[in-house]
Amino acid sequence: MTSYFQHAKFKVPVAHMRNVVGSFWRKSSALTGQYEPMSPSEVATVDGSPVPFRGDIPKYAGTEHQQTRKRFAEPRPLLEEVENLIATPLGGGWHDNCLFERYSSCKPGLRMLLENKVPTREVETGYVIQSEHVDTFGDWTSEYLTPLAGIANVDGPVFLPAAFAQKGYVRRDMARTSIDFQFVDAPILIKRAKVIRQQMYIRYWTPEYAQNLRRLLGAQPVSPKRGSMIYLSRHGEPSEVAVRTHPNLLIEKIVKDRGGIVLRTDDSSLEDYLAAGEHAETVLLDHGSAGYNLSYWQPKRVIEFVSDQWWMNSFLFFATSIGVPDYGIICTDQGSDDEIAKRLTDLLETPIA
Repeated sequence: MTSYFQHAKFKVPVAHMRNVVGSFWRKSSALTGQYEPMSPSEVATVDGSPVPFRGDIPKYAGTEHQQTRKRFAEPRPLLEEVENLIATPLGGGWHDNCLFERYSSCKPGLRMLLENKVPTREVETGYVIQSEHVDTFGDWTSEYLTPLAGIANVDGPVFLPAAFAQKGYVRRDMARTSIDFQFVDAPILIKRAKVIRQQMYIRYWTPEYAQNLRRLLGAQPVSPKRGSMIYLSRHGEPSEVAVRTHPNLLIEKIVKDRGGIVLRTDDSSLEDYLAAGEHAETVLLDHGSAGYNLSYWQPKRVIEFVSDQWWMNSFLFFATSIGVPDYGIICTDQGSDDEIAKRLTDLLETPIA
């Protein structure tokens, strides 16, 4: 049974509280010269094009069936060279005894500020990916692989926070590339560091970033069989961040009754995803990192099951960036199982846009 403390309804307010608390020490540390946040101009955004969807409107998604892409107002340099950068296990990027947000591989927190930063070894050169999160496959895909995919020639080791060392999907993707990934298990002094800056605002995917990712992964999507359907069910899968609950068994039955197949993400391998591409004209998925396996498919329709307690528009932007013309959303917090089934049936029986 899922603990209440693992559920999104507990995790989300706790995350907000931690962010509020963190803002206080960041401000005070900046005043004392121990911390250098990114400037307002570096994080300012402008709106891009709206992306439509059908079905339900999530609680925090506004009032219209669309979400608007955003991008950074000022383009960032893809690479920023820094002399004598200290990279720490938690992802800190220290320069001249100051913790720099734009050189860190994870959003700076209080533990990072207090972390030991005395280097145990030195290297001549290497890459660090400026990022914010190290928790999920989605973080790895969008905040590490995607900016890395924008570098034409990675000619040195790429240093990763220690948290990634235990992630099976990181090890898997390391083995599939020729890149020299190294985990930072103790502070390292990089004499000539190359910091890869995030180009994409949060996870507001555009076709450029999605295609870069596909190229790095060597993805070769196949055309799905006409009328095929697959459901990526999170039934039985523990979340790396916060548990969300959906009527998985109900959705699985609806899909099977319509001749579709179910792929439970808890026990599916990369080979399973690759083999399932021919069954993916319509893809149903629970909101979660497994949605990035759309990289290997070319669906014509995607329907995402979301919770109002934990949702972001990342998969809407990602799917449309790989060319999916029809996107639907079902909020499983809204209504009974029968009502959810009815709304899902309506989406499935509407011709693909």
